[in-house]
Amino acid sequence: MAETISSDTEDYLDKLFAEYDALLAKRRLRKERPWTFDIIRVLWGYRVGSSGMRMVNLVSALWHIREPSGLNIPKAFTKTVQSTLNQHTAQSSVWKNHGAKPEDDLFYSPLGKRSGTWAVHRERALDWIKTHELPLP
Repeated sequence: MAETISSDTEDYLDKLFAEYDALLAKRRLRKERPWTFDIIRVLWGYRVGSSGMRMVNLVSALWHIREPSGLNIPKAFTKTVQSTLNQHTAQSSVWKNHGAKPEDDLFYSPLGKRSGTWAVHRERALDWIKTHELPLP
């Protein structure tokens, strides 16, 4: 004999499954849009001179592409961006001290360390994007 499920239970299960689906969608989006990828996208499109993009402009551009997409926006947004840059530049002691690979050296400061400017090594970025199976900029 089949048991019947009350409408309250059905509503609860529908809500639970919807929350689970939303969680899976967020995880999928985070995997498809890592910080490094979004930084590459912003710096790739920036072509003003050879002096790079100022950090304040980079942070603003990243906010404008990440926030509307529903991606996680940490309270320490600027620090998160800086941390990602440091993990992917040979100019940083963070990169050097953590045994990073040469192919992870994606970003550089055209005006030198502590100048607050950033640019992308295009060839390395292309290789990184292909390795991570992400769409080309």
